[in-house]
Amino acid sequence: MELASKHNHAGEKADLRALVNGQYTGDEHALIEKVAADLLAGVSARAGGKPGARKIAGLSSEAVRKEIVLRLAEWLIRDNGRAGDARPSCLPVARWSPEKVIDHTGISKSTLYRGDHAQFYSVVPPGKKNGRAYPAWQFTADVPSHLPHLLEILRSNSRMQVNTFFMSEQESLDDLSPAEVLAGMPFEDRLTVVPAQERMLALPARARLDRIVALARMEVADLD
Repeated sequence: MELASKHNHAGEKADLRALVNGQYTGDEHALIEKVAADLLAGVSARAGGKPGARKIAGLSSEAVRKEIVLRLAEWLIRDNGRAGDARPSCLPVARWSPEKVIDHTGISKSTLYRGDHAQFYSVVPPGKKNGRAYPAWQFTADVPSHLPHLLEILRSNSRMQVNTFFMSEQESLDDLSPAEVLAGMPFEDRLTVVPAQERMLALPARARLDRIVALARMEVADLD
């Protein structure tokens, strides 16, 4: 039971980090409710679970739980439904070092390296023969929740081939790149977005993902 409790708390911490970084894809309010209940249970346990512990500062445990939920929501969830900065309007073109990815996402170094080419991908930094640099676009909006499925399809491709696939403009995508269509927004260095491209980017997330999945499968088939 203790191990299970530690595991659950570790999962909550990871989810909260994702929420703070704007990468949590679940129900934010359900997560806040769960965290608040666990916090209240911890306070009660430390108080020995005595009847008097059911009230804090004259409030019932339910009132305290609601207050915790309210405060956590105020701190962590913004009006746009995500914590942290507002949803970006374009994709970054930068490449991040492992340290910057860790700082941005809150994941550990071991998790980052284990997830390379599975949850996200890296390329060799410019001017170097080895090392890792992570294209920043893949940590934007809801891309992290869709990318693992695509990387599974592209698993036989090299890191550079994966990056080339995502970054190259495709005629079938109205001259947008798979990265842009997957995220539903253009790269920050794209000077103009024509009406056809705007319509492509405005498609529902499922429709955009389906298009990139089809292209990824064609990519793998062409390399066989």
